[in-house]
Formats: sequence, structure tokens, C-alpha cells
Amino acid sequence: MGGTHIRVAAADGTGKLIGSRREPAHSLDGQDLARRVIELAAVLCPDGPAAVAIGFPGPVTDGEVGHLVNRPELDGDEAVALLREGLGAPVAVDNDVNLAALGEHRCGCGQAVSDLAFVAVGTGVGMGIVAAGRVLHGARGGAGELGTLPIGTAPVAPDPRALGPLEAVAGGSGLAARWAELGGKEAAGRDVFAAAAADDAVARRLLREQAEALAMAIRAIDALLDPALVVLGGGIGSRPDVLARLRSALAGAEDLPYSRLVPSILGERAGVIGALQAARALCGTASR
Repeated sequence: MGGTHIRVAAADGTGKLIGSRREPAHSLDGQDLARRVIELAAVLCPDGPAAVAIGFPGPVTDGEVGHLVNRPELDGDEAVALLREGLGAPVAVDNDVNLAALGEHRCGCGQAVSDLAFVAVGTGVGMGIVAAGRVLHGARGGAGELGTLPIGTAPVAPDPRALGPLEAVAGGSGLAARWAELGGKEAAGRDVFAAAAADDAVARRLLREQAEALAMAIRAIDALLDPALVVLGGGIGSRPDVLARLRSALAGAEDLPYSRLVPSILGERAGVIGALQAARALCGTASR
């Protein structure tokens, strides 16, 4: 479950992908989400799933979903309860970027390393951490909530339920809000990129500031975690131009060689592939 889309995939007992779906999810509440996943499960798994894993764009503690900044209308706990009832199968719950990090570690560019940080830039900004081969959750499920770093618009977000400082500058929702404020135009984050490509000065400034903020965040990640790889993904982070600007902003950072900052090779599939790995673990069939 992302900020703007729901992605659903199914795999057989060997881990082979047998089907997937992607569709908009702007207005889904907990009941709508559960109903739609149950409908898709019936299509992708006619005999019923053996296990299910679902990722939410926010912290998850002991299976309970915390506040979803980018999806405040979505009651994650309600959705999980309805899924367990409607599917009749075990359901694992995690943060969406944690699952993307797991997917990239098990099946993507991180297969040869034991430590990586997956930075997802999409509607918001998040991070999944794999340390010693395991996803790091933290004491309250909040490890990797990168968007709340005091880098960007203000040292501290005035409202803890609002966008964090970093994602207010670097995430799609933040870009759109700043575009409206500075340029007087209501638009989505993708429109900022289109305007920048057309040489709009405000849009180019916003994307330059996005790159500078992300560069500071990645320097902080490197100093704190020392990962073998920093993997950049998400709907915005997967853009080659975003990676190019970020690498330019990191120019001269000799302690973070370009070879350690890499794009996700799974792209938008990273989260669902990680979810499939988590679901297989529930069945006792997960393997590297």
C-alpha cells in the first residue's frame, strides 16, 4: 500500500511470480482496501492464499499500524483485521519500505551484501534498513522514518502528524505543496518535473533543493549505518534524473563512492517482492 497506489502480487510455493496488479488507491479507507485485496486475491489465487503480507506507508509495531502521514484516511488496523477474517490466512504486516528493502536484499541488487539502506522517494520519503541480513525495525517500529529527519524546511516539523522536514522538501506531496506556494500553481509532484524539463525556474530550484536535502540525508545515513549499499527507489527515486542530481550534490563526498549509491533494480516491484518473501516466511518456505 503506497501513498497513491496499491500493488498486489501472488507467487507459488517456489517463489515464482504468478500474477500482479497495480491500481490507484487515493480514496481507499480500511474497509475498501481489505475488500479490494480480497477481490484481487480471489483472482490471483483461486484456491485461496496460504499466507499474505501487506506493507503500509508508516510505522508498524507488533503488527499494529501507526499513523499514516500520507494516507491519514486509511485505518490500517481495520484493514488487517478484515483481511485476516476475509482471507482465512495468516497475515504479516510491515512498513512498505521495509518490505522494499527486504525485496531488494533477497532478489535485487543487495543479494551479495548483508547490510543496505533502501531509500524510497515517492509520495513521501522513507527508508528500510537491512543489517546483518535482517530488516531493522527499532523498538517501536519506527527505524528508517527518514522523512522526519530535521533536514529541509524547518528543524522540527510543527505538527508530528504532518509531513516531516525532509519529505516536505523531497517527497512528491512536499514538492507539489511547495510548487503551489512558490509558483502559485496547483499540481502533482510529477508536474514539477515536467515544468523543470521545460526550464521553469521555480521547478528547477525545487528539484535542486530536493537533491541537496537528499544528499544531506544520505551523508547522515552513511555516517550512522555504514551500509554496503544505499539503494535509491520509489516512484520519484527511481527516476534517472533524480539520481543524477543527487550524485552531483554528493560530488566530492569521497567517503561515499558512487559505486555504493545505486538505483533499485526491482523498481516499483521491490515492495511486493519483499511482501512475497515475508508471506513465504509465514509458510516456512522462505529461502534466499
